[in-house]
Amino acid sequence: MTVHAHDFDADTALEPQPDGRLRAWAPEHWFVARGPNGGFLAALAARAAEQVSGRPLRSLALHFAAPPAVGPLDVTTVLERDGRSYSAASIRIEQEGRPMTLALATLGELPEDGAAWGRGAPPAATPLAETTPLPPEVTGSPAFMGNYDMRPALHEDDGHVSGAWIRARAPRALDAPLAAAMTDAWAPVAFTALQRAVIAPTLDLTIHIRRPLPPAGLAPEDHVLARFSSRLAVGGVWEEDGELWSPDGELLVQSRQLALIRERAA
Repeated sequence: MTVHAHDFDADTALEPQPDGRLRAWAPEHWFVARGPNGGFLAALAARAAEQVSGRPLRSLALHFAAPPAVGPLDVTTVLERDGRSYSAASIRIEQEGRPMTLALATLGELPEDGAAWGRGAPPAATPLAETTPLPPEVTGSPAFMGNYDMRPALHEDDGHVSGAWIRARAPRALDAPLAAAMTDAWAPVAFTALQRAVIAPTLDLTIHIRRPLPPAGLAPEDHVLARFSSRLAVGGVWEEDGELWSPDGELLVQSRQLALIRERAA
């Protein structure tokens, strides 16, 4: 019997090369506007960091230097430090010798005990059973959104908060690469804040994984609740804070990205 990889794993596969680098592929079905969705590149970096360190991802900071075209990507990883509790790794994604994405990662197991607190409650959302999947063929929807099952669920009044229930389109356990991809999966909050669609390329994205993945009790077919918000835009530069919550109200992942606003051509 042939076992086929999940589409997400096939899309984010890293093939070792004789020169020590890893080879990936930027597929068109992960594109938005000129290049791949930033979450796809984050997933590649997360996978590369976990492979080089052998430890689970805790933090990933990415800077997007240029958008790759459809085609091969060269991924270079360096284990910068391998400590008793945590490792540090650098990741460089290139295409035809030019830098596309530069990243730094911190990796390590969470201690079993230690100082703990939690402030803030899960966002109030439409229950999953009362939501409807967003059709992948929605007019104007970028190609990459077809890789997810997304169900709009947050509608806060001021337009500066948005979100949805989300999972991979075909059920798959939540791990660091998929969580990293999900932090950039939903439509930018700039759309609702401005009440129009704009081009919103990401400059940098930082991801913090706050609990072991997958969390206990979260099945592959379960959705997580993604909430995104923004407080400030100046000169067309704005931030977006993201959160991924488990169905039972645990905060799993936090993210922040700095992005641009570019008006669409008339």
